[in-house]
Amino acid sequence: MTCIRWREAASLAAAFVVGCSGPPVNVSPVPPTSYSEVGPASGEACGMIFFWLAPIAVNDRVERAYARALAETHATSLTDTRLTERWYFGLIGEVVCSQIEGLALQKSEGPSLPSPARGEMRKNFHPP
Repeated sequence: MTCIRWREAASLAAAFVVGCSGPPVNVSPVPPTSYSEVGPASGEACGMIFFWLAPIAVNDRVERAYARALAETHATSLTDTRLTERWYFGLIGEVVCSQIEGLALQKSEGPSLPSPARGEMRKNFHPP
């Protein structure tokens, strides 16, 4: 009898661990060899932890935010990305939001021209 309860508890714990994990998302892939800069892009996606127990649309929110940022500018990838998370309490659970911001790139045919250095990159760069 004790062995059966231990198995039930282990199965329940495994279900919670698997149910609360999400897919890995590469939000800053290596830029293509030839590309053109489209401009700044951002995307946001939210989910809810219903009654602080059941995740609803939480696990894939980073992937959805990245896809929305690409769709906004019709880009193929982002660079100089920044991921921001915010949480706030609702009446029936906790809302979790992810926002992706970055420079949108579009793959182009032929060689890319070097872009001028952007001020924010020089300002935030700290050599070792």
